[in-house]
Amino acid sequence: MTRSIKQWAAGRPAWPGALPRGFRGLAAALALAACALVPPASWFAAEWARGEALEELAETAQARLSLYTATLTAEIEKYRVLPLTLAWDPDVAALLASPRDAALVDRVDRKLAALNAGASLSALYVMARDGTTLASSNWTEETSFIGRNFAFRPYFREALAGRVGRYFAMGTTSQKPGYYIAYPVWAPVWAEHHTVGVVVAKVAMEPLEATWHDMAGERVFVTDRRGVVFITNVPDWRFRTLAPLPPEVRREFEASQQYEGTGLEPLPPLDSALVHRGPVPDTDWKVHVALDSRPADARARSAGLVAGIATLLLLAAGLVVLQRRLALAERLEYQRRAQLMLEHRVTERTADLSSANLRLTDEIAERGRAEQAARRAQEDLIQAAKLAALGQMAAGIVHEVNQPISAIRSYAENAALLLDRGRLDLVRGNLLEITGLTERVATITRQLKTFARKSSGMLGPVSPRLAVERSMALLGAQAAALGADMVLEMPDEATQGPLPMVLADEARLEQVIVNLLRNALDAVSARNRRLVAVSLEQEDGHVLLKVRDTGPGIPEDDLPRLFDPFFTTKEVGVGLGLGLSISYGIVQDFGGRIAAANHEQGGAVFTVALRPAPPSGPALPPA
Repeated sequence: MTRSIKQWAAGRPAWPGALPRGFRGLAAALALAACALVPPASWFAAEWARGEALEELAETAQARLSLYTATLTAEIEKYRVLPLTLAWDPDVAALLASPRDAALVDRVDRKLAALNAGASLSALYVMARDGTTLASSNWTEETSFIGRNFAFRPYFREALAGRVGRYFAMGTTSQKPGYYIAYPVWAPVWAEHHTVGVVVAKVAMEPLEATWHDMAGERVFVTDRRGVVFITNVPDWRFRTLAPLPPEVRREFEASQQYEGTGLEPLPPLDSALVHRGPVPDTDWKVHVALDSRPADARARSAGLVAGIATLLLLAAGLVVLQRRLALAERLEYQRRAQLMLEHRVTERTADLSSANLRLTDEIAERGRAEQAARRAQEDLIQAAKLAALGQMAAGIVHEVNQPISAIRSYAENAALLLDRGRLDLVRGNLLEITGLTERVATITRQLKTFARKSSGMLGPVSPRLAVERSMALLGAQAAALGADMVLEMPDEATQGPLPMVLADEARLEQVIVNLLRNALDAVSARNRRLVAVSLEQEDGHVLLKVRDTGPGIPEDDLPRLFDPFFTTKEVGVGLGLGLSISYGIVQDFGGRIAAANHEQGGAVFTVALRPAPPSGPALPPA
């Protein structure tokens, strides 16, 4: 460029401020270039922005889908035990044996009404083998099920065949939809082995839909295997279909009266929605989450507009700079070549610094977004790991609940015999035993509810002893099944003083302890001596929580990688290798430390160092 300026200046007099003819031609060329570059620049920026927005929207939809699926599963599973318990109730068995006993009918009606009110169900009722309802929680209402026959319902036929009946349908009597759970009532062991009746619980889904209605303004719906929407937070979509139903499917619905009184018309088009779907475990249902994709289009349009304007501004800036350069060269045509070269280098350096500043700003913003996404992913991973742990402990928990239920049945049957013999003193003892067993079941349920709750994400004072005791209680059944002993060692408060509260989140601290205890139980499962020892002590201004096992220990080569994600020493298919990695991240958030080592007497020992909680003050965010 310098050579052209000097050639031009040599052949013309200096005219400060005048635009040379060559510049006017160049300006016209730049204007044409602007017209050619602006559309593709705007299109590219818009498509890139749309892709980024849709990707973020897809990640959000997948996370929300997991949440909605979990809430639906929890809602339908929490009522499963109630009809099962009623199926073993002596009054229910007596009613099925003597359906015309008015006093017995009244007693069972009142019992069902009380249980229904406590569990917040739509209805609880007992059906004879022919499908006739003998007792119901709504016996006092106009829409009472008493005397009505529901033998045509698939859930009744499933239960009568000795299986658990699960079914969603519109109520033919109440005209209200609900989810039906049916259990068979077996004949006494001394009689012919067959079902004598069915106990049914009808669960209303309106409370669940109400909670979904308040969640982020998203559209959520659940479909059955035929594509019928039966649960949704959009009232106009309820009992709509994903596609027109064939005549044979409509005839099937008419025979079962599953969706009696509904039109079953197809859903309106979801043109502006991004829909993600996933299955519901142990059912043929699917959960659908529809997010509005119009913000992505708006973002694309904004990005295209900004890119077009930026392109025009850059070209205009180029014209301005060029004009000033040429005008300056015209006024200073006799200036030294060195001066022009110096100015050129200054311009290049300024452009480089501006570009570097822009890149630095973009990198800072991108890092902030990445940290937020990582935090959200960590929270989701922690909750998923907690639910996975509950699933793996399910067999032991079921065994733990079945034992008191079986004992309750035995005590109840024995009490009935004692009543017949007039042994009221022994009956009272049986009733006290039943009370203790029900409290045991309630304790297990409270422990599961406490462990499964989602963390608030805030740090506050937590009792380490209480967290350890709750975690050990959750794994008590697993330890008993392995024949392992779990012991808790506490310092002498008389000499060392009581343990202080630690700065942590209660739910996440319990998850860390459960992970360490489960690993310890896995380590001792194949050993002759099966012992897991947990100790709490104070040292160097920290509270130390140690979990030691009598397993084979940890290979020295594996110790440096033990807390890496997806690293595991277990067999393929047993765990994902995320438990210790998640625990490491949780303890780091608390401002604490976690370490692993081999004990001098054999086995492994994990040490968690936690900071004492301040004497007072509000909850704090993670470190």
